[in-house]
Amino acid sequence: MYKLQYLLMIMVIKLIKLIPEKSRFSFAEFLGALVYKIVKKRRIIALANLKLAFPEKSDMERERIALKSYKIMFKAFLSTVWFEEYLKDEKKVKIVNKESVDRVMSEKKGAIAVCMHMGNMEASLKIADFYHVVTVAKTQRNPYIDDFVTQNRKKLNITLLKKSKKTGGELVNSLSENSIIALFSDHRDKGTQVEFFGEETIAPTGAVSLALRNKVPLFIGYNVMNDDNSCTLYISDPISLIDTGNFKEDLNKNMQNLMHEMEKIITKHPEQWMWFHDRWNLYKKLTGKR
Repeated sequence: MYKLQYLLMIMVIKLIKLIPEKSRFSFAEFLGALVYKIVKKRRIIALANLKLAFPEKSDMERERIALKSYKIMFKAFLSTVWFEEYLKDEKKVKIVNKESVDRVMSEKKGAIAVCMHMGNMEASLKIADFYHVVTVAKTQRNPYIDDFVTQNRKKLNITLLKKSKKTGGELVNSLSENSIIALFSDHRDKGTQVEFFGEETIAPTGAVSLALRNKVPLFIGYNVMNDDNSCTLYISDPISLIDTGNFKEDLNKNMQNLMHEMEKIITKHPEQWMWFHDRWNLYKKLTGKR
């Protein structure tokens, strides 16, 4: 069964690649709009999240942002089918403030990149053209697909670690090799209590914890997908972390500061963020369902 799924996936990839790129992106926008209309649960979550984050906006404006977000996310997902070609095209991915990374990496201590579910998010791995990148993902159920994804990332100077009890140690070893560790930090996951857009929620602490414990620089990297289907990777200057020696308190304060920085970015580019993730666990509160 797994082998059949893998072969079907390869066939679909080959078929998609036969279509001109502009048509691929148009198809992805169509799929995004279709899913927005027919998958009620995710639409409810997206609009509830937007109402929480932007109560001052009208219902019509929030619906416009949600629909645009769906289209961008589906274009981002579909473009992973021709990921290598997309990244190799110099016109497709622009990097803003790369010099910030250059300064950090010249210290030979490695660095932590806080990533966000925005724009063509995986295209942010363009930075691997210059520095080795290590990131973490769950093991796919299908071993053939899992191996396919892992091997494709290796071709791009990216090491994809699988979540396990060994992951923490593997990440520390990667820092000693002057790698960039890229970790998504904006979605709901196990971690610490924070306030995000004025509402209490949970945020994953992995990126900040690694930076604090290992005294390495931390910066934010986020992606914006442009109307011509190119994208821009924005890189912040290194973020100054509070380090008083009280690890638990420092971790909580730094996480809260990080959430405020991400709020500013999302507010600036609201249509680029993945709103259909149940960030504040609102769906159950609204419907009584899980």
